[in-house]
Amino acid sequence: MMMARFAIGWRQVGIGFVLLATVSMIASCYSVIAVPLLSEFHPTRFVLGLAMLVLSGVSALLSPFLGNLMDRSSLRWMLLLGGGLIAAGYAGLSLATDFTHVLIVFGLFIAPANVLLGPMAVTVLLSRWFSKRRGLAIGIAIAGVATGSIVYPIIIQALLNHFAWREAFQVFGLVLLAVTIPAALLVVNHPHDRGLHADGATEDSAMFKAARDAPRISAVEVLSDPTFWLAAAVFAVVTSGMKGMITNLSPMALDNGVSATAAAGLISVYGTAGLIAKGGFAVLSDRLNPRILMFASLAGFAAGMTMLTQAHFGYGAIFTGVCLIGLFGGMMVPMQSLLMPRIFGEHVVGKAYGLMSGVMLLALMTTPSLFGYIYDVTGSYAAIFVTFAGLALVVMLAVAAMRLYPRGAAPAGEAAPILAE
Repeated sequence: MMMARFAIGWRQVGIGFVLLATVSMIASCYSVIAVPLLSEFHPTRFVLGLAMLVLSGVSALLSPFLGNLMDRSSLRWMLLLGGGLIAAGYAGLSLATDFTHVLIVFGLFIAPANVLLGPMAVTVLLSRWFSKRRGLAIGIAIAGVATGSIVYPIIIQALLNHFAWREAFQVFGLVLLAVTIPAALLVVNHPHDRGLHADGATEDSAMFKAARDAPRISAVEVLSDPTFWLAAAVFAVVTSGMKGMITNLSPMALDNGVSATAAAGLISVYGTAGLIAKGGFAVLSDRLNPRILMFASLAGFAAGMTMLTQAHFGYGAIFTGVCLIGLFGGMMVPMQSLLMPRIFGEHVVGKAYGLMSGVMLLALMTTPSLFGYIYDVTGSYAAIFVTFAGLALVVMLAVAAMRLYPRGAAPAGEAAPILAE
């Protein structure tokens, strides 16, 4: 019986891994699908990049609403809707006769799917199924992001090699349907639906009960909570800095004498470091206090940004900086999924995560162009790297001030992992 309870919970982790692998390819594979779109419609590079701006903007607008809905509605049905939308979106791209149609498809189909199938939905699901082992579960599921970034580009390129681009997009839509719908059908919304408890235990843990019994709070109360903004500052500095760095990595490397092949390889180095970070997070997050992991993440991220100010020394300096940012910054990505249920409670995690995602996406929209602007003005990226290194050290103060338990619950309601408070 214990094994059956254990298996159902970890099945949800596998589902989360598959869904996050699928949704991660929207951004990571855009440069692959952009090639036939560029050839067919001849947009400027600026216009070509608008698809990612539409993706981020619409996702930011939808996240608070859909996050709140995930707390109240069937997560399985929302995931099924997301699977249908992402498949319809890529099939719909094959019908475009103008690049404006591409932007419309991204706004109406792909961006909603990005939210419905993304980290917010997986966090809501796994926060119900895991308490003591939540960090391990989230770390494994979020490793799907890196895996999808490796696997899906190969699939899309293979289809483009064998079919005309319109037919390739249609077939890819069927592939996405075949992956997401069966996974969503296996979702169990809550362990209580099967008469079970988090972690496969015979009863809910003290931390889970504290989160479950915490007062239900409104969006206004979430936004008025100082810890929400402290957490947003920490996450925004690291994730937006990573986004700005990776979107400008190849041009920076080329400017400093790195070959085109080696510059492209640095992106793979960054992805590999991120995958290792997710594994490290899965191992450490249930054993160490989250503050320790956040301090380490911020310190390593700052060291990586500082190293990139020395990019003029060539490949070795850039390689080291990219590795440090990928490893330590990469730990902050699953940290958001770990902390939202811990700070706000399991029953409002969708609402809190949705509001946080809206704030984060707005920050992520600005940094790629900001990094480029600083380069245009100064002729170097050094100033923006120094800025983000400094910001990472400053927001360590926010980490020290953050509350790590639901508002209204006693600190004693926290679990006590090694080195915990």
